[in-house]
Amino acid sequence: MTERISGWWRWVVVAVCIYMAILISNRYLPVNPQMVWVRAGEYALWAAITLGAIARFFPALTPYGWRPVTIFLGAILSGLEIFIGAGPGTKVRVDEWMTALIGIAVVAILARVLPAAITRLWFGQEVVRRGPIARPPH
Repeated sequence: MTERISGWWRWVVVAVCIYMAILISNRYLPVNPQMVWVRAGEYALWAAITLGAIARFFPALTPYGWRPVTIFLGAILSGLEIFIGAGPGTKVRVDEWMTALIGIAVVAILARVLPAAITRLWFGQEVVRRGPIARPPH
């Protein structure tokens, strides 16, 4: 297995901070049906940072592993955040969860189609000095 890329922990700390901010802000802000798309933006930002953290922590997984792990982790964490605790009815919660998943999916799709120069920076491939890391698919 390829060793971890230095600085991975910074990305993890930022991802955890973003998730904690999502948890806190969504606990205290009232649910507004017109603002449900804010969930997509929140979780898209979280997914972008988390994808970079996973790529740096597990470089051997390659983009084909990083994206599904990010989607799976995002589905679990967003579901926990949305469905646990007091809040609106189940229908509204399902809508919020699906919107959060759309934000996560958009990031995973962008990771596939962005130019290699951008994904190299995003996935930490610019700092590797020894051995090849799998290039993102074109």
